[in-house]
Amino acid sequence: MVRLTDGRARYLLQGRLPQQTDQWIDWKPSRWDRKAHPGLPAEACVRGRVIACQVTNKGKTIQLYFFTTLELPPEQIAQLYGYRWNIETDLRSLKQTLHLQSLASRSVDMVAKELVLGVAAYNLVRGAMFAAARLAQIHPRQLSFSRVQDVVNAFLPNLTGAASPEIYQRELDRMLRRAAQCKLPHRPQRPTYPRAKWHRSSRYPKQKDP
Repeated sequence: MVRLTDGRARYLLQGRLPQQTDQWIDWKPSRWDRKAHPGLPAEACVRGRVIACQVTNKGKTIQLYFFTTLELPPEQIAQLYGYRWNIETDLRSLKQTLHLQSLASRSVDMVAKELVLGVAAYNLVRGAMFAAARLAQIHPRQLSFSRVQDVVNAFLPNLTGAASPEIYQRELDRMLRRAAQCKLPHRPQRPTYPRAKWHRSSRYPKQKDP
């Protein structure tokens, strides 16, 4: 499933931009697509649906166009697209909190190991968030990833050094109760601003051609 620009949707719908539609088409590459990707075979084609729908989010209506090969209702397609924000926040956690935006390894094997360990650590924190959220009966996305990561790091020595399963379970319960307290603050919706071109500062004069 991909979101289409207005120009791409107009091309696939033969010049039309309806507010509501759900139709099957054969998406064939244009001459610009073939120019950008000369390796495309002559018979290149993708069979799928073009869906146009309007989505209302916090009082604001947005016109969206999708191309998908999924046989789901348009409402469910729009709902799936709404989950993209979770992907953005997850990538931010991987890059900034786990510092995977800049790998220190130099060889291919070590880079692969560093990525695997980073993703394993990420899944460990996410698993702790899920268990803590279930204990507190809240949604896991209401918890702060970085704060729960700090809690997991603080309890790891006690968990690995537990002398018995009972002690391990007691420390695990303490960790989950502490992680359940790492709720994100309630932030009001920030106002949106129209996209505009930033003017150059007039601190220095413009360079003139000789």
